[in-house]
Amino acid sequence: MPVRKKISPRQLMTAAREAELQEDIDTALALYKQAVNSDPLAATAWQRLMILHRKQKDYAGELKIINLALQAFDTHHRQEQKEWLQANRKAARVAKSLAKSLGLMDKKGIVIDDNPVLEKWIHRKEWVTARLKKKKAAARR
Repeated sequence: MPVRKKISPRQLMTAAREAELQEDIDTALALYKQAVNSDPLAATAWQRLMILHRKQKDYAGELKIINLALQAFDTHHRQEQKEWLQANRKAARVAKSLAKSLGLMDKKGIVIDDNPVLEKWIHRKEWVTARLKKKKAAARR
């Protein structure tokens, strides 16, 4: 049985970009998916997956990728925040009350992440969802 070397996310990104430049979209999609599986916070890989689906006018696929990316970032943000709160209990009380008073906390007590990339993805999600609804309505007629 041959020994498989673990390919770094950076190498996967490079190979995916090369496949994309050679217009081998299926290979590029597979490599970008491997990249996000090995590093769920690889924003560039998520972005390229979204763009490739958009170029193919696969809005349902793009919506699926957007949801997966948002979920990966949300999970990471919540876990990171939970770990910090447990490690810094005294400071956490003060930080939580300050965040609440400034309106920087959601209803569940999680500090809101103002990441511009995530905001862009949320906006794109709204657009794609509206596009799919229009398409569905047109198909019913």
